[in-house]
Amino acid sequence: LRCVFGTVILDNPKAIRLKIMDYLARREHSAKEIRRKLHSRIESSDDLEVEIQKLEDEGLLSDERFAESYMHSRKRKGFGPLRIENELRERGVSDSISQSLINSEDWSLLAYASLQKKTGGSLPDDRDKILKLKRFLNYRGFDFSDIDKAFSLIKK
Repeated sequence: LRCVFGTVILDNPKAIRLKIMDYLARREHSAKEIRRKLHSRIESSDDLEVEIQKLEDEGLLSDERFAESYMHSRKRKGFGPLRIENELRERGVSDSISQSLINSEDWSLLAYASLQKKTGGSLPDDRDKILKLKRFLNYRGFDFSDIDKAFSLIKK
C-alpha cells in the first residue's frame, strides 16, 4: 500500500481483494462498479481483473445477484421496468440477465400502486392532470401498456 495525494494506492492482489470484499460486505456490486470504484486506486489493472475473476469463480461477486438485489430495491421505490433496465445496463449488467428479471414481474400492478399512492386512489377529471400523471409514470420507467392497465384498474 502506498499513499499518493491522500489516496491509498492498492499495489498488491491481497490489498485489492480486501478492498473488493469491503465493498461487497456493504452491498452487492456488479463487476463494472468494482472496476469503476477501484480504477484510480490501483497500480495494475491486470491484478484487478484477476481478483474480480477469482471472486466471480468463488461466487462472491455476481452480476445476477447484484441485478436481483438492485431490481427489488428500485421496485420498492416505485420504479418501472424501463428505468430499472436502463440503470442495470449503466451498471454493467448484461441484457440477458436484466431481461430475465424484468420479464418475471407484472409491472402493471406496480404502476397501479404508484398511481394510487400519487393520487390517493381517485383520478382527477381534468385531462391535463391525467396526462401529467401518465408522464409521471412514464418518467418512473413504466411502459404505456402498464400505464393504461393501471388507469383502468384505478377507474374500477
